[in-house]
Amino acid sequence: MFQRQPGANIISTADSIRQMLPQLTESLPKSVKVTVLSDRTTNIRASVDDTQFELMMAIALVVMIIYLFLRNIPATIIPGVAVPLSLIGTFAVMVFLDFSINNLTLMALTIATGFVVDDAIVVIENISRYIEKGEKPLAAALKGAGEIGFTIISLTFSLIAVLIHCCLWAISSGDCSANLLLRWR
Repeated sequence: MFQRQPGANIISTADSIRQMLPQLTESLPKSVKVTVLSDRTTNIRASVDDTQFELMMAIALVVMIIYLFLRNIPATIIPGVAVPLSLIGTFAVMVFLDFSINNLTLMALTIATGFVVDDAIVVIENISRYIEKGEKPLAAALKGAGEIGFTIISLTFSLIAVLIHCCLWAISSGDCSANLLLRWR
C-alpha cells in the first residue's frame, strides 16, 4: 500500500507510482496480483481542469461584456491585459513562495480575478464618462483614474488589512486556509 507523505503533491506521487508499477509487478512472484484500489487523482485533475476552464471563461466573458457595453476596443483591451498580467504576477509570487497550484489556490485566483476586473471596469467606466463629455483621451484617463484611483487603492489596502490578520491567525494555528487567504487579494 502506498500513501502520500504530508506536503507531497498527490498527482506527481500517483504518476510516479504508476510509472514504477510495471517494474514492481515484474519483481513480484506471478501469483501476486497488483491492483490499484483507489486513485483520487482522476477527480482532482478533473476539478483542477474545471476551475482552470472557469477562470479562462471568466476572462473571456469579461472582455466580451465590456466590449458589448462600451463598444470601445482600447477600453476592452485594458481588462483583457490587466487580468492575465495580474495572474502571471500571482503565479510568479506563488513560485517564489513555494505555494502549490491546487483547487484552493485556483478558486482563490478566480475570486481575485473578480476583484481585478471590478477595479478595471470602474476605472474604465470613469474614463469613458470623461471621454463622452468631450475630454481628450489622455486628459480623460488622467482625470478618471485620478478621481477614482485613491478609492480603489484604499479598498485594496482595507481588504489586505483584513485578510492579513486572518492569514496570520491561520498560519499560527496551522490552518490550511492560510493558502486561500494569502491569495485572496
